[in-house]
Parts: sequence; structure tokens; C-alpha cells
Amino acid sequence: MSHCANRDFPRVTILRAAACAIATTAAVLAAVGTAKAETVLLSRGDDTFGLGWLFLDESGKCRVATPRHVLEAADGALAAPDLIDRFGRRHPTATPQAAPDAEIDLAFLSVGGRMAKDGCSLDRIRATPLQTVIDSIRQADLTVVTPGERQIIAVAPRAMSTDEGGGQLIAFSPASADASLQKGMSGGTVTYNGRPVAMLLEVDADTGTGIGLRYDVIATQFQKLTTERKAAGEPAAAIAGADLVMERGLLHGKDTGLSAFRSGRSPLEVSPDKDRVVFTYDLVPGTVLKGLRVQGTGFAADAKLIVEVDNARAGFVPGAGCMLSPDTTCNFSPRRTDRLRVTLTGSAADRFSIAALTIF
Repeated sequence: MSHCANRDFPRVTILRAAACAIATTAAVLAAVGTAKAETVLLSRGDDTFGLGWLFLDESGKCRVATPRHVLEAADGALAAPDLIDRFGRRHPTATPQAAPDAEIDLAFLSVGGRMAKDGCSLDRIRATPLQTVIDSIRQADLTVVTPGERQIIAVAPRAMSTDEGGGQLIAFSPASADASLQKGMSGGTVTYNGRPVAMLLEVDADTGTGIGLRYDVIATQFQKLTTERKAAGEPAAAIAGADLVMERGLLHGKDTGLSAFRSGRSPLEVSPDKDRVVFTYDLVPGTVLKGLRVQGTGFAADAKLIVEVDNARAGFVPGAGCMLSPDTTCNFSPRRTDRLRVTLTGSAADRFSIAALTIF
């Protein structure tokens, strides 16, 4: 293990031993593409949130980079979270994979469905040196997201680790005394002139200093992971019904969100928000549907299932309405549709455990 030295910040102890063990031979830059990239909110349910950075890989697939601990379950396995967009809608993610170097707190996700088609960043990770950019930084922007707001905090670099990787961790603190860094900001990205420089891994509670992993390290790790995937065979990035979005509803329980539900790991534990749980499906244009089956528990005696269809983006029209039961099949006349909206009614006190949503 190499020695980690402080460049100009006295709390070098926050640059933990894990940083010393990081060793890479190539440095690449996460450069900005033609569109502005985005820090996104990741939710594992039960008010457990983290942040990630949205980007496109070399094959044009939508990905998210995030600290590994944001995805880790109690048993150490990685759980795919839901991606919450600017409108509060939940999109499933899939195939969580840790960085090849186990010493680095880093993982990657695949994003499918509507988010991948319409909302993914055009940013890509490319191989270009980053050190000269870091050396010129006096002040940069840290973007963090909560369920209620998006915030940009001006920060300044305070220290850099010295190791075989060329200083892979950077300490940042707020540039203004009026601002502060808090736990829960993991995955927030520091940008300089719009370019991602470092991803926040942790915040030292005593000093309010954030520790960020350089994006050239993130890019190197993703390139290694891509090479490993090609050698082993690309895992399925898409999950069945990945175009399913939860528009309204309040989740209960950690790791019981939309991503876990769509991958079959758990039922969807959800309560109505303003008396509704609402899902939408984006379908292949011209899909012919004739019904929907809902399986689950926790529905009140007067709970209803409302199905609406839309063809050629002309607007949703009624498809069918049925009373909810533990196993409800709601049929309607076969029709071509591009989108489907599914509403389950109830009260805020209800807790639905949805085992399956099946369209046919």
C-alpha cells in the first residue's frame, strides 16, 4: 500500500486507506458531450436515497455511475434502485455492477424504457487527460438532488491523495461559509465549466468536507468493466417491461421499489398518493391489447382498477374499469395502443403489495 500525503488540507485522515490501495495505469477523462449531463436521484425505497451521474456508454446505452455503497444491501449484494426524474416519476434500473477494483467505492447501472429513449444524457466517457483541468480549479459546482429540489453548491478543492493512481481522491469544501455539505450527498458530481471532475463518495461529518473520486478514475473503471463484459458476454441490460413508470405512489420498505419489482426480487410495496397509485406503460406502436391482470394484497373492498389507453399520442381514453381483488383480470375490447395508464384507487392508509402487473 502506498503512502497518502496531504497537499494543503490538514485532515488528511479523511482520505482513507481505501484510496491508498487504488492503483491504475491509465488516466482518462469523463468529458461532456453535446448536451448537458445530469445528476439524478436514486431511490431504494423507505426514504433511502442516493445520487448518480447519467451518461451514455460507447454503444449508446444509458448508464448511471454511483458510489457502490448507495446500492449495497445488508448482505453486501447490489440492489438496483429506482431512478426518480425531475417530475417525480420512478423509472426502473437494472444490472448493478461494482467497479472491477474492489477498493473503489463505485458501481454502474443500466437504464431502460422511457428514460433511456427520451431522457438520457448525451454525455459519454472518453479517454483524455484530466490532471491539467484539476490543477486549474479554484472553484467548482457540486450538484445535489433531493426529492424536493435540485441544488448547486460552490466548492473549492482542499486536498488530493498521493498514490500510484496519481491522486485519485479530492477533498472539497464549500466556497461560502453559508453553505454546507451533508451526509446523503453521495453520488453528487462536482463539475468545472460543465465538465464532470469528481463524484462525491462521502462527507466527513466533523469538518463538512466532501471526498470525491476523480472522473478519470471512474472512466478507467468503466472501460475495464466494459472489457470484462465483452469477454464474458454482455448481461441483459433490459428487463421485461422496463418501460413501466410509476407516476404516483408512496413506497414502503427498502429494496421493494419498481426496479426490484420488475426484476422479480420483491413485490411492489406501495400506498396511494392522493388516493391513487398510477403507472404508465410505453409500448411498441401498434401493440394490440385486450386486458390487464393485477395480483396483490392490501386492496380495500371498494378499491378500483382503472385502465386507460392512448394511440398515436392522441390522449388517454377509457379502456376498462374493474373492482380490485387479490387476483383481478380486467378485459376490454382488443385495440391498438402506444401507451397504457393503470390507476389503482385507495386511501393513504392502504398498503398495497403488488405481486404482478401483466398486460395481454
